[in-house]
Amino acid sequence: MTEPDPLGVTISAREIYDQIVGLRDDVRSLVQSNDAVQTQLGDHETRIRSVERWKYTVGVAVLTSIGNAILTFAK
Repeated sequence: MTEPDPLGVTISAREIYDQIVGLRDDVRSLVQSNDAVQTQLGDHETRIRSVERWKYTVGVAVLTSIGNAILTFAK
């Protein structure tokens, strides 16, 4: 017969299996969360690039407006 564990702890194969299944579910959840974060990051990157393009356009628009105002008052 097998001697009992001196600490009194016995872990069955079923308990190990249940923990592995739980771990697998956690990993799947993390992968799905990572995919969502990557999608959102790509969306943010697109928006930032769009704002960067507009930053130059605003300057040109301001200069054009000032030029038009000067021409209007000069007449």
